[in-house]
Amino acid sequence: MSSLASIAVRNVARNARRSLVTLAAVLLGVTAVLVLEGFIGGFLRLIVEDIVLGKTGALQVHTTGYMSSRDALLLEPSIPYDEALLARVRAVPGVTGVTGRIQFSGLVGNGLSQTMFVGRGLDVSTEAQAVPRAGFDVLPGGRMLTPEDHARAVLGDALARAFHTQAEGRVTLASSSPRGRANALDVAVAGLSVSGLPHENKSVVTVPLALAQELLGLEGRVTELAVAVEDLEALDHVATALRERLGPGYEVHTWRQLQPFVGDTLGRMRFVLGLIGLILFVIILTGILNTTLMSVFERVREIGTLLAVGMRRRQVLVLFLWEAALLGVLGAVGGVAVGWALVRAIAARGIPMAMVFNTGSTSLLRPELRPSFVLLTFAVAVAGALAAAAWPAWKASRLRPVEALRSV
Repeated sequence: MSSLASIAVRNVARNARRSLVTLAAVLLGVTAVLVLEGFIGGFLRLIVEDIVLGKTGALQVHTTGYMSSRDALLLEPSIPYDEALLARVRAVPGVTGVTGRIQFSGLVGNGLSQTMFVGRGLDVSTEAQAVPRAGFDVLPGGRMLTPEDHARAVLGDALARAFHTQAEGRVTLASSSPRGRANALDVAVAGLSVSGLPHENKSVVTVPLALAQELLGLEGRVTELAVAVEDLEALDHVATALRERLGPGYEVHTWRQLQPFVGDTLGRMRFVLGLIGLILFVIILTGILNTTLMSVFERVREIGTLLAVGMRRRQVLVLFLWEAALLGVLGAVGGVAVGWALVRAIAARGIPMAMVFNTGSTSLLRPELRPSFVLLTFAVAVAGALAAAAWPAWKASRLRPVEALRSV
C-alpha cells in the first residue's frame, strides 16, 4: 500500500498540468463554499440581532397563560414592576439587562377622526439595557423618547400621515383599565418611526411607561419583561435557568417563540443558500470527474504496462484513488486556508448594511465560519474527489493489457 502511495505522489508531480487543473477545481470550490457560508452566517446573525437588539429582546417574561391570549393584548394578569423581581431576573447567570413594558390597545384621535392603535409603554431609562437598538427607527426631524418625557409619544409613520400629524403635533390616546374604566390623555408627538414591518408603521404608538401606567390604571405594574443575554448561543440554557428562578407563576419565551415567522424566514433562506452551495459542489465534482476521466484516457498505455508487468486490477484502482485523495487533500487544505483568510479579512473590515426590521439603523455585516462547518467542508471535498474519481479509476482497472498497449 505504501508503494502505491509513493507511486501516486510521483504521478501527481509528474503530470503537473493535469494535477494543477484538479487542484484548482477543488481549491476554488472549497473557497467559494466557505465564503458563501461565511456570508450566510453573518447575514443571518444580522437578522437575528436586528430582532433581538431592536425589537423583542432575547427573552421575554410574562405571567403564566398570558401568551395564549397575547393577540388580545390583555392587561391582566400583569407583573409587579419592582426591584425585588428585577433583582431575581438579573441574578440569573448570563442575563445582562432587563426592562419592563406594557403592551395595550386603544383609540388614537386628532379631534377630527380616530382609529385603533397598538400601544407600547417603554421604561425609557432601562429599555436600552435589554434592547440596545430601540429608537433607531425614528425618522429625522423627530426624536426618540427620553427619561424626562412624560406626555409625549412616537407614532408609526403611516399612522401619523393618516392624521396629517408631524413631530410636535398633538394627538389624544384613549384606552381602558383592566376593570373597564375609560381614560384619555393628550400627548405631543415627539417623532415618527418607520419599521420594516408594515403593520407597525400603520398602528404602533410608543409612549413612556409612566404614561401608559397612568392611562391604563396599572401604576407599578407591567405586562412583560424584556431580557438581554450575554451570549445568544446560550439562549436556551439561560431561559431554562430563568424559568427555574421565577417559578411556575411566570413563563419565559425566547425570541424564536415570540417571532416564529422570523425563524421560518431564516430557515428558508438557509435552505436556498445551502442549495446554491450544493449545486456549486456538484459542478466542482463534475469537473474533477472529467479531469480524472481525461487522465485515464491519456494514460491508457501506462495502465496497460502496469497490468502487463503484474500489477493487479485492484491495485490499479487503488492507485488512481490514491492520486485523487492526494489531490483532494491538497486542494481542500488550500481552499480552507484561502477561504478562512478571506472570511477573516472581510469580517475584520465589515460591510455596512441597513437593518431589515429596524430600518433606521445600520450595522456591519461580518462573515463568520463555524469550525465544524470548515471540517465538514474539508471532509466532503476529499470524499467528493474520491467519489468523482471512483468510476474513472474502476474503468482504468478494467482495461485489457493487450488492447491498452496497442493504444496510440
